[in-house]
Amino acid sequence: MDSSLTASGLIPAQQKGGQSNTSYCRRAEDPEAAVVLYEVARRRLLDVNQWQLLSGPLSARFQLVNPQGEPMYRSVREGDYIRINLPGPGPHAGRGFDWVQVEQVSSREQAYTGMRVRPLPLPQSADRETAHFFKHHATSSFIVEKNGLEVKASVYGRNEIPNTGVRAFLDKVRNLFTAIGAILGMSKAQWGNLVKGIVDG
Repeated sequence: MDSSLTASGLIPAQQKGGQSNTSYCRRAEDPEAAVVLYEVARRRLLDVNQWQLLSGPLSARFQLVNPQGEPMYRSVREGDYIRINLPGPGPHAGRGFDWVQVEQVSSREQAYTGMRVRPLPLPQSADRETAHFFKHHATSSFIVEKNGLEVKASVYGRNEIPNTGVRAFLDKVRNLFTAIGAILGMSKAQWGNLVKGIVDG
């Protein structure tokens, strides 16, 4: 991992709960091919709505939305929301979906492009319960890097704690089992497919 990624704030320090690192790397034939591979990969990274196509039909569905919950069809920006439709029942607090907000989008020319997201309550809802199976402390950082001829896509999960402090009993149970599954490796499969798809298409 490039130390500048940590310094940029894209990847927070691990303080409590679970963590995960998932990466996929491909080596280009020459410098020109590496530039092309990186540019294509970074565009895929920022096109959140297409992530399911890259991950496979059984993966979660990701939809970029505005604060009113309306779908948006463009590259991700800081402050955007992402609505996540996981296989199985969703949380009542999120009206059937898990929700995260894009806290940071950073890039350094021909070096890396990345974004950090964090769970949050349902946008425009008076209920301030976090609508996600992880607590608000958790972050996921999605990054594409180029180092010489190598292009790598990664997902870094940090401070992952099951969100069992919600009021609804079914949400407590659902969040606990979904979070434990993610920590034990189910999210590793999801992210493994995604990072490979970001690089290879």
